[in-house]
Amino acid sequence: MFTNFNQYHAFHAQRRSDAMMLQDDSQTLTFGQAWDYVGTIAGAMQGQGICKGQRVGILAKNSVDNLCVFLACARIGAIAVGLNYRLSEGELEYIADDAQLVALFLDAEFDSLCGPVMQALPRIYLAPTAGQDDLKNWCKGANAAAEVDIAGDDILFHMYTSGTTGRPKGVLISHSNVLLNSYQASMSTGVWPAENDKALVIAPTFHAVGLVGAMLGVIYGSAMVIHRDYDPVGMIETLANEKITTVAVIPVMLQFSLAMVENIERYDFSALKTINYGGSPISESLLQDCMRIFGCDFVQGYGQTEATMGLTFLTADDHRRALAGEPGLLRSCGRAVFATALKVVDTDGRECAPGEVGEILAKGPQIMQGYWQRPEATADTIVDGWLHTGDAGIIDERGYVFIQDRVKDMIISGGENIYPAEIENLLMSHPEISDVAIIGVPDSRWGEVPLAVVVSAPECEITLAEMKTFCEGKLAAFKVPKHICFVPGLPRNPSGKILKKELREMFAEQYRLDNSETV
Repeated sequence: MFTNFNQYHAFHAQRRSDAMMLQDDSQTLTFGQAWDYVGTIAGAMQGQGICKGQRVGILAKNSVDNLCVFLACARIGAIAVGLNYRLSEGELEYIADDAQLVALFLDAEFDSLCGPVMQALPRIYLAPTAGQDDLKNWCKGANAAAEVDIAGDDILFHMYTSGTTGRPKGVLISHSNVLLNSYQASMSTGVWPAENDKALVIAPTFHAVGLVGAMLGVIYGSAMVIHRDYDPVGMIETLANEKITTVAVIPVMLQFSLAMVENIERYDFSALKTINYGGSPISESLLQDCMRIFGCDFVQGYGQTEATMGLTFLTADDHRRALAGEPGLLRSCGRAVFATALKVVDTDGRECAPGEVGEILAKGPQIMQGYWQRPEATADTIVDGWLHTGDAGIIDERGYVFIQDRVKDMIISGGENIYPAEIENLLMSHPEISDVAIIGVPDSRWGEVPLAVVVSAPECEITLAEMKTFCEGKLAAFKVPKHICFVPGLPRNPSGKILKKELREMFAEQYRLDNSETV
């Protein structure tokens, strides 16, 4: 077994130099070509003084060059920090400063998101840009990369996730975390990527789903077709025309594709083996439609950035059993992956009996190395080796996990994690808002979206449009509340904590039936 991620690329480049590895709409690279190209980028990085342990930012949409920059960082032990281009300038500036980036690789379209911190960095554009060298020109004349000793516990990537306070935290994931979690996933699902497989990479690589999915292709030697963005029609055409065997999505992508692609039944999906999904459960009706149209297996994964990729999987056999008479299984995210322990504990830390709700804790080799420069947050999150997920749920007698709620009140909208405290802290600074709570309400398009439950200041009543304007530039667009309602006061417990469960119950049915923007 290899001990670091780079060894897998080297292995496939030596054995299958002429086999296709990466393809996007502008270039195709074999394993051998990619190995050489990555080495050239790595050598150019070293020539600019970038070395092991330093952080390199990537602010770009999916592409061959984007992934090759990541691989070049791994080659020399530099640590890639994927930046979410859906964040605001202020949010990105905070991350760039916190991560102590030494260079930034980016798409020109995101220049407007670069504030003073990122503008002060060496900036290398992935594609030709007027007045700027692109990546390939930047690499010209670079010496071959000097070999760097990489250990399994060295950090492979540094990925930011929002916390309940709204301050993003950098999750540190090692080479071993990725390698071991990939083996865990395959052993637990029975899905072993093969050298003749072809994966579609469509989830953004600043998210663990997209990045780790791409790394699986490198580990197992599969070809990868990379899409810059999600496009419903483009996804379906690529699945069929490129004979894709596997893809990772969120259920809303499938829903959009089935709704927007005319005569989808006419496409040939016979090569497709597995559709992996996560971020939210899949409905029975959507699963039935997808299995009829695509004719392949479905696997659901549950995890979080702090756990690399996966803590549980609902296997293909589980999905078939769900349609054969156990529909309740589709509300589960499956059972623990191989070599991972899960338990549910109450507020006093006592382990709950099967079927009792509590916080889900996990222990296994995929658990992060910690938060970057956050020892106290790390100690609060990993206690005696157990990761406190912040998710409330149950584990039944058979070991199936059912997420009931979010301890941290997280909202998942279109696969993006939204933490209400961040939005609440901002809105409380508005002079016309006396009190506010943010909850998630059902949405037919995004799964759920933020609702602002507002107590107005005396003789004031902020409109939805005014609130959205106030949030512009301060929050990513997907975090801005999509609905607003007004109440005389917020329900609180004796200690002053807002009873968000009560609020969700108050508004869930209304928004399940009515997705209008105001109440």
